[in-house]
Amino acid sequence: MNKYILTAITIAFIMVLVIGVWLYDMYHKESEKIIIFSAGSLKIPLDQLSRVYEEKYGVKVHLETSGSIQAIRKVIDLGKEADIIAVADYRLITRFLVPNYTKWYIAFASNEVVLTYTNKSKYHDILEKDPNKWYEIFSKPDVRWGFSDPNKDPCGYRSVGIIVLAGIYYNNPEIPEKLLYRRTNIYYKERNNTIHIYVPSTLSIKDNNLVIRAKSTDLISLLEAGSIDYAFEYRSVAIQHGLKYIELPRQLNLGDPKYDDFYSKVVVHILVGTDKEISIPMKSIVYGLTILDKAPHYQNAVKFIKLLLSDTGRNIFEKNGQRFLEEPLMYGSVPEEIKK
Repeated sequence: MNKYILTAITIAFIMVLVIGVWLYDMYHKESEKIIIFSAGSLKIPLDQLSRVYEEKYGVKVHLETSGSIQAIRKVIDLGKEADIIAVADYRLITRFLVPNYTKWYIAFASNEVVLTYTNKSKYHDILEKDPNKWYEIFSKPDVRWGFSDPNKDPCGYRSVGIIVLAGIYYNNPEIPEKLLYRRTNIYYKERNNTIHIYVPSTLSIKDNNLVIRAKSTDLISLLEAGSIDYAFEYRSVAIQHGLKYIELPRQLNLGDPKYDDFYSKVVVHILVGTDKEISIPMKSIVYGLTILDKAPHYQNAVKFIKLLLSDTGRNIFEKNGQRFLEEPLMYGSVPEEIKK
């Protein structure tokens, strides 16, 4: 055989071998990963936990954050692949994902809603002296404030619920009237001593002083830039971003299970006018997570959940201002390796 032909064959063989190894390596790397759709308020602790996980197992974590409802709808409406869903309200898993997408879930952490602000916020000195004046300050014509979209993010429907609960707590029905009903197309009905709040799927704002964004963390840059004066946020988010914040009374902050009976005097209906409409009674905040039945990287996801529920995960979350439950609450057919 001509030596040039032999050389060409040898080079071609080597190239095929190299490409094959490269393709195998790329496939192997692509298969060694996890895909997590999570609430925006979980981004910082999950980023930190992901770095620990990647170092421990050599598996890449792809974390995609959004409002919790958006995270779920990526799976059920858009058909996107994911391994883990982690949301700011564990009840969303039962409403949207059980039993068609998963058979179990775990409630693992708590939080509370606070009012965040900066030194540039109008009337912040008054608020610091008397936190109970917050709704009066929010009513002022030169104050801009915001919350996240109730149809996409639990912090949004919780903010709406808190405003309505404030009307009950302060015995002042003008609070939700001035802050909510006059500024948006959100409306209410009262029956059986419970106030039902209806958030149309197409939410409209009638007042430029109210700002609504897809998820609560989207408001942080506006707050820091001075574009808004105040925002409803989770306490953990305020701590993680170094924001000033005012705590609300426990009867309003959705952080104390002792007040669940009071919280439940308000029920928020979201996605009103669509087949996805659901009603959500106000209740103390509990985060939840699950692994989807069709998780493409199931065993990697199991390892991640085990790490999250370990002392390592607990320490990361609590250093970021987010309390773990004393014991995680497990519902449904939780895998034995996670139960252990």
